[in-house]
Amino acid sequence: MKKTRVVLDTNVVFSSLYSSMGASFQVMNLVYEGKTKILISNTLCSEYEEILNGKSAMLGIDVDDIDIFLDALCGMAERIKLKYFWLPILKDPDDEAVIHLAYESNADYIVTHNIKHFDAVGKVGIEAITPSQFLKILRGDI
Repeated sequence: MKKTRVVLDTNVVFSSLYSSMGASFQVMNLVYEGKTKILISNTLCSEYEEILNGKSAMLGIDVDDIDIFLDALCGMAERIKLKYFWLPILKDPDDEAVIHLAYESNADYIVTHNIKHFDAVGKVGIEAITPSQFLKILRGDI
């Protein structure tokens, strides 16, 4: 069975560390169990690191432990070397790394809590969904 390939927005990675009660945590468990494959680029990995380290106090996680988490996450991810120049299509320039990676890697989905930030992804044939929607799709509820 083909694994679903996704790009996780930084807010999903953050949420998975912030609370073990939500859909983001369940999505991350699917990654750890090898049931879904995340895609990562150097740019997105750097964004994860910047945001998580900046919010380490809020997460209650030491920066060294965040580095260990990110090393493990990157080790499980399919690494994509971006080849093409990307012209921005989103309102928030910080989200361009996510859509650029999703487009070049032919991802099945972008998983994000900020669907409105990704309103233009349909123009390039990608669907942005919430962690809850992603879980429903995998269960066959949608």
